[in-house]
Amino acid sequence: MTFGFGRRACPAASMAQRVAGLTLGSLIQCFEWERVSEKTIDMAEGKEINMPKVIPLEAMCKARPIMNKFLS
Repeated sequence: MTFGFGRRACPAASMAQRVAGLTLGSLIQCFEWERVSEKTIDMAEGKEINMPKVIPLEAMCKARPIMNKFLS
């Protein structure tokens, strides 16, 4: 994520970094993740500046049993 530098820096950059970390942690802790297919993951990179994967990773998530009462 780019937020600019110097005098024109985004004032919420530090908050955005914290929120991104908390969101990722919550997704890992609260859900069980599985790949859609059992094929080998293709790690080929695209040609854009941010190097996206040529074939995106597809995953299914399922709420962990302990989280069902919080999410419903």
